[in-house]
Amino acid sequence: MKKLHPFTLGASVVSAHQPLNEQSPAIATMQQIDDHHLWSLPQEMSVAEARKRLLSAPGIVFLVTDASGRWQGVVGAAELAPNRILTMVSKTVTPFSLTLGDVMQSRDKLQAVTLNELQFATVVDVLRTISSTAARRLLVVDADDKLCGIIDAEDITERLSLPAEPKRSLAAEIVHQLHESHKLAVNP
Repeated sequence: MKKLHPFTLGASVVSAHQPLNEQSPAIATMQQIDDHHLWSLPQEMSVAEARKRLLSAPGIVFLVTDASGRWQGVVGAAELAPNRILTMVSKTVTPFSLTLGDVMQSRDKLQAVTLNELQFATVVDVLRTISSTAARRLLVVDADDKLCGIIDAEDITERLSLPAEPKRSLAAEIVHQLHESHKLAVNP
């Protein structure tokens, strides 16, 4: 049997969600995925159930896994936002029939950076990288190409207290979608 050696924490120990500034180490922006089962949801899970989970863990991006436990994509607040869900509604698709497999950001559409290059970068470097791509997130992989983290642009913006990017109004798009899917008549 191995003997463990407990010790008193010093002042140098920081919490996982420490305050950020633009010159903070980029690694501080990463949501670590030590055991993906703690941060994963099945792709068959309903969007309604996933929204409940997300509310209990704000700021978390979940891995979406298939029946065999392999991760297929990611889902966070952006994918589960009501306005996004409404754009997917049709005569045959209701908000209650949508699953995570329908709304997730597929793994083949995600971009990654290496843990090694992240260790020598700052938050500004991460923001520049994200803004130069169409991605809202970056995956972080280690030297063995093992997923070890996720960086989310919305999380960084919130933690830096930056003004959020203005969201486009989707009201007209939603009305149009409902009109088309339910063959609603327009009153002159």
